[in-house]
Parts: sequence; structure tokens; C-alpha cells
Amino acid sequence: MSKEEENRESLHGETAAKRQAITELLFFASVGDLYRCRKITTAWGLQLTDPKTADYDKRTPLHLAAAEGAYSVVAWLLSKGVDVNPIDRFSRTPLEDAVRGDHGEVATVLIQNGGKVIGKDNELVELADSPLAGNVRLFTGYDPEWEIDPAHLILQEKIGEGEFGVVHKAKWHGTVVAVKILKDTGAVAIGDFKTELNVLLKVHHTHTVQFLGAVTKHQPFMIVTEFMTGGSLLDFFKSNSTFSQWRALQLALDCARGLAYLHNRSPQAVIHRDLKPANLMLGGPKIFNSYHKKLLQEEMGVLKIADFGLSKSLKLGRPQNKGDPSSKSALDGSGSGHTGGAAVGGKGAAEGSVGGPHASAKSVSAPAYKLTGETGSYRFMAPEVFRHEQYNNKVDVYGFAMIAYQLFEGVPPFYNYDPVEAARAASLEHKRPQWGVNKKNIVVPPKIRALVEQCWTADHEQRPEFEEVVEVLESIARDLQPTVSDGVQESGCCSLQ
Repeated sequence: MSKEEENRESLHGETAAKRQAITELLFFASVGDLYRCRKITTAWGLQLTDPKTADYDKRTPLHLAAAEGAYSVVAWLLSKGVDVNPIDRFSRTPLEDAVRGDHGEVATVLIQNGGKVIGKDNELVELADSPLAGNVRLFTGYDPEWEIDPAHLILQEKIGEGEFGVVHKAKWHGTVVAVKILKDTGAVAIGDFKTELNVLLKVHHTHTVQFLGAVTKHQPFMIVTEFMTGGSLLDFFKSNSTFSQWRALQLALDCARGLAYLHNRSPQAVIHRDLKPANLMLGGPKIFNSYHKKLLQEEMGVLKIADFGLSKSLKLGRPQNKGDPSSKSALDGSGSGHTGGAAVGGKGAAEGSVGGPHASAKSVSAPAYKLTGETGSYRFMAPEVFRHEQYNNKVDVYGFAMIAYQLFEGVPPFYNYDPVEAARAASLEHKRPQWGVNKKNIVVPPKIRALVEQCWTADHEQRPEFEEVVEVLESIARDLQPTVSDGVQESGCCSLQ
């Protein structure tokens, strides 16, 4: 190969790698990952003000961040001097994207920096002079509709605690509610927090915990939701109890229906990103004793999804670890794109089994990016998230599969691994939990196992959407008939007919 050919090949490789870096920057902007936006920009020396820092449709990082309500990324891009009014191939500006997504906080900061929209004569105009005026509530000094005066909250006993806050039972205007008091208000990105709360207020579904309001004008910040009398799935599992197959099926259906709603919500879908038993609650009528609670958990209660929609704001202030060899992307400046294992999928990954508690992946250091920082999250974390790759709504499908495994099998996924080892085994060795005889001495039916395995396949494009999951579970429910004796369902009584 001549020197000229070598130079040309080297130049092509560098150009392709930089293009990949821009692609990843666009992705991280869209999911509100400010840390990685900064890192990839520095590592590759990307010029944020260059019009070429965009995709084929001329959508810039500012377009994508505004469309998804990523307030901190929007503010950072503006501080770097990017054009506030770039126009994409669809004749949209970032402000129009923010308005269409109903992101009032983002729209407000764009307007304050000169943001405009395209008018009917194809020229830039003020939002107030556009047909889009009134499509978004701007935050210009008055309280949002979800703001709660903390003086109206009467805190009672502590009922739970996580990395980000302590949860109390409380009274609010005579209604029993749950109040999460955030531990580290300084780590909360307030712009993103308010943007996400504005979305949560509009989420209404039988299988999502109802958000009632928040305290953001006073510290500590608080999130107020409906009170779930049956506790969480984690509480149930900690009691060393096991669901019947029929009950596990009903709970899996509840979860899948709630996620189908969140993923298809308009105008903005909601991806949970942190599904785990602690975030799945059981609700129902008021309980007066332990028998009522057991009845609610094992037969009567409805499963609802909690802690959705707060995936960016509660994590932006967290420090990131460095030197993680488990993720090779454009972030490291190597131009390698994704890891070699990124494309692994299909049969091998689905059928991989746990070889023992001392996996060879153990030598890989802990990942820098945690969804919550709680080690419990790792068992349910999608491989692409652990490897720091681009991801989409299918991360929730993987998390659902791991939860369904525990519902039916009666043990946590990778129960003989610690949580981080479990994530490594799934992500780097493409292993999956083994099926066997569950704690009720029953083998999980083949149709259920097949669905779960499809949901946890390594190639996220091969995982089903939740509408498909619901359809399959409903079909199984029609065939799975519980045996009833004297009006009481017996443990371990279910079988496929």
C-alpha cells in the first residue's frame, strides 16, 4: 500500500470515528446524559457550534435534548454558544420540539436565550406569534400546578429508604399518601426535575403509581404519591414467600400493561430504565392486620409501577467513576464504536446459563454508570446499559424479563451471584438465569419460559414490544386455570391445560 493510500485510509478511519462520536453525542443529548455529552465532546474535540455536528436530518444536539426535555443538556449547549435556532429538514427549531413535547422549563430557557419557531411564512417568529402559542405552559415565576406546601404534609412513620430518599407514610388534606424526602437536594438537577415532574402529573393508568405533587420551592425536596397498602414486590420476596403461578401471571400482566402505556404515551413516551422489585408496588383497599395484607399480596392487590420518569434529574449530580474497561465507545477517543460484544444476540445468549458464583467476568471493574447506585438494580440491568451502549425502550423489556423470572421461579435472577457479578455475567458473558423446579415444586410452563427468554435476548431489537407481551400473557392466562377448592386457591395448583 502506498503512503498516499495509507494516509487516505487513515483519514477515512478518523472521519468515520468522528462521525460515530457525533452519533453518540446526539444519543446522550437525547437521554439527558450531561456527563457523557461533556466527556465525548472533550475526548474528540467536537465543535458544538459547527452545523455539521448534527444527523442526516440536520437535527442538532439541541434539537434532541429539547425534544426529550433534557434541561441540563439544553442549558449546557446554550452556555457553549450553540445556535439557539437551528432548523432541521422538517422546518423545526429546538423551541418547537420543546413545545410539542410539553417541556415548559426547557421552552422557557430557550425563549430566554432567543429561541423562536418557524412561522406560516417560513420565517423565524416569536412563540407568542405562532399557532403553537398556548401549547405549552411556560414557567415564568408562578408555581406549577403540582407544587405542594410542605406545611400541609403531616409525616408519619418511615416505610422505606433508597439511595435518593427516605419514604414516609403521611397525611395530606386528610388523605393517606407516601412522601419521598430527597436526601441530597444539592445533587438534584432542578430544571430536569421540574420538567420530569410536569410529565408525571399527566401520567394516569391503572398500573402506575399516581403522582400527586412535589415540594420544590423549599428544601428538602419531596415527591408525593398515592400510598400503596401492600408494599413492594421486594417486601414480599424478603418475607421468603412465593406466588402461585396464577398470581405471578396476573402480576406480570399488570406490569406489562403499565409499561405498554408508558412506552406508548403521547406526546412523550416514558422509559423507566430502573425496573426492579422495589419499584413495583401492590395496592388495594385499606388493610387492618397481617392477614389482610397477605390476602392483598397473594390474591387481591393490583400491581403498580413506581419511580418512573425520574431517570435524569436524580442522577445528574452523582459523581462518575473512571477507567471502566467494560465500556468501549467513542467516549474513550479510540474510535472503536461499541464493544465487540455489542452485536451478540439470539439463541446463544438466550440459552446461556450460570456456571457458578465465580464467573470469569469478575476481573472486569465495576461500571461507571449506575442507574441508581443501588446494587439491587444490577440484577435487572439491561446488558447494553451496563456496557454503556446506546439504548432504547427495550431496556425495560429486559428488566421485565428478570422480574418475571423471579415471579415464576421464586428466586432472584442469578441468585448465586452478587449483583455486580450478575450484571457482568449477563452483559459480558451473555449468560442468563437457569430454569428449574421452583420453590413450590413446579416447573414453569414452556410458554412462559419462552416469552421470558425472548424478552431477555441479548439483541435488544429482537425483544418484543409490551403490547406483544400483553397479548401473549393474556393467551397464556386463558389456558392456565387455577384449581379452586372451597373457594380458596391452593398453592402450586396451576397447570397448563
